[in-house]
Amino acid sequence: MRKEDMIRFVRRTMPKLTIDTSEIKTNGWDNDILIVNKQQVFRFPKTDQIRDQIKGECVLLRQLEQKKPALQIPRYKLIYEGKTLRAITYPFMSGESLNEHPVDLRRNPENAQLLGDFLMKLHQIAGGFLPTRHTFCYWQVLLESLRKKVFSALRDEECQAIEDVFTRFLNRYTAFSKTKAVIHGDLSASNILFDQKTNRISGIIDFTDGQIGDPAFDFAGIYWNYGPEYTKEVLSFYQTDESIDEMFDRLSTFYGLQPVFHELLYSVENNEPIDHTQLKRFMELKQMIS
Repeated sequence: MRKEDMIRFVRRTMPKLTIDTSEIKTNGWDNDILIVNKQQVFRFPKTDQIRDQIKGECVLLRQLEQKKPALQIPRYKLIYEGKTLRAITYPFMSGESLNEHPVDLRRNPENAQLLGDFLMKLHQIAGGFLPTRHTFCYWQVLLESLRKKVFSALRDEECQAIEDVFTRFLNRYTAFSKTKAVIHGDLSASNILFDQKTNRISGIIDFTDGQIGDPAFDFAGIYWNYGPEYTKEVLSFYQTDESIDEMFDRLSTFYGLQPVFHELLYSVENNEPIDHTQLKRFMELKQMIS
């Protein structure tokens, strides 16, 4: 969506809001973002599917707010035109996305505690209003898509490594699928805000992919970016009735390695070059599997 169209929409639907400054972010997969005066954020869903998911996202955030997480979360207001949901808006949250300004979270021990506390409270929500997306079929389709679209661009050993990781996971999926909770679904660097002044995580955004799923999945981005030892540190602040060792096993053998699969598909489908740095990272983490 063009910046001019977003600004025109805001002026039409919120005529009392004076727009002095504005910036946009349109590189996300699901939404276009307009930030007005560094005070108000407007998020425009790119597809009808994302519009439908936003409604469940709003319920999730209201329930999470009652848990009083230590980190900021968005407070949404839905904006309709007629019966069509066109956008959501919420007050600007302090901090910068870790995707735009990478920081080593390990430099401040408090960050592990903040992440552990946030995920523990999120996973305690009763989420009967949310769907389950990460089914056995979902992972089978992902593997088949990689075979058809990506494998021809990879080395044989990389293809075999992906096959091995999927085979091990799918063969044990029945046991894994018994553990369910409300999950963020996309706790990647782009959705974690960091305050440079305090050297700590300040907030979590974009709950569009919120769903019922395996709680271990939400630690995938942490494992991918910071490795097993830091992930264990975060898990030390996470309380659950499930065995932490069993969660870590699912994380270290599959969930923590799978972020690269979606990136590979996105690159091929959008005619972009494959990031071989990420492939190298995948192979390094794969070698850690016992």
